[in-house]
Amino acid sequence: MPAPPRPVHEQQETAPATASDSDGTKMMRKFFLKTPNHDMNKVELEVRRVPLPQPKKGEVLIRVSAAPVNPSDYLAWLTTEKGDKPIGIEGSGVVVASGGGIVARSLVGKTVGFVAEETGSYAEYVTVDALRECFPLTAGVPVEDCASFFVNPFTVIAMLHTVQKAQKAKVFIHTGASSHLGQMMVKLCKTMDVTVVNVVKRGDQAKMLKDLGAEVVVSEDDPEWTSQLKQVIEKLDIKVAFDAVGGRMSGLLMSMLPAESTTYVYGGLAKDPCVSDVPALDLIYKKKLLKGFLVVNWLTDCGFLVTVRRARYALRLVNEGLKKGGWAESHFVDCKPEEMQAEFLKMWSEKGFTGSKLRIRFD
Repeated sequence: MPAPPRPVHEQQETAPATASDSDGTKMMRKFFLKTPNHDMNKVELEVRRVPLPQPKKGEVLIRVSAAPVNPSDYLAWLTTEKGDKPIGIEGSGVVVASGGGIVARSLVGKTVGFVAEETGSYAEYVTVDALRECFPLTAGVPVEDCASFFVNPFTVIAMLHTVQKAQKAKVFIHTGASSHLGQMMVKLCKTMDVTVVNVVKRGDQAKMLKDLGAEVVVSEDDPEWTSQLKQVIEKLDIKVAFDAVGGRMSGLLMSMLPAESTTYVYGGLAKDPCVSDVPALDLIYKKKLLKGFLVVNWLTDCGFLVTVRRARYALRLVNEGLKKGGWAESHFVDCKPEEMQAEFLKMWSEKGFTGSKLRIRFD
């Protein structure tokens, strides 16, 4: 197929597009959030034909193989903010061109995972910063199976690093633990001498985690679950919790945990504010903390050298975990771009995403 025009800076390899406009402009397919809405059934997504992006110096052009639909993606559609913006946070593909620069040139031809939150990862091609947003991936793993390399695996690593290094602990609570992230957490904790106390909604989710090797699981469909969790906290002297639920759960965790404990909120599945149930006296007199947690902040709010060390450390663990049967392996339901919204709504309304997640295939 014909190659796109050469960018302003050096290009190492041609990058074929799937179509051209009548004036010769190379075009590609890209997703946009046309109409956000608090009702998922009223959300409108649109696949448009747009010009192929060109990498600037220090950037690479990636031919996207696949991109996952994560909770952090679709929960952002449930808003009243203005729409008409690109969507998708992460994906995987092959670097087909460089805009110039040592790092960018070295990545041409390599299989990579990438983060493209600002420009959107749901596209046939993306341009990203070669140093900060592009991550070389392990050989021997199909490129499409690396699509979920960042959001969930890096968050798991960031949490465990926080537990072990910042909190100097070996046990913590994790809510919403039946998610893909929660399943990865159970698997990785088994290799790192860390105990995770998993809180889930239902008994079938508890069984699934136990089958993965989870040591402690508390299910909210048990009438005595709060008493059970309180007993576990006291027995194991737990002082750290990561809450994916938010709402009343955050305040409940804070009230259960002992003095000088920290509750990290990294999700809002409840869609309700957690402030109303935060015990004020615990904050004042018992030195309890309620903090937000975001993997990007863990990775970047520590100076350049520490960021590089953390990224290399995390990438090494992820590359090992992406192999067949590894802790970072994900299970996907594949769809074509044009089928994505219909397939997503089907999973959203019928079977959910506990056992698998939706993956858009662009290859």
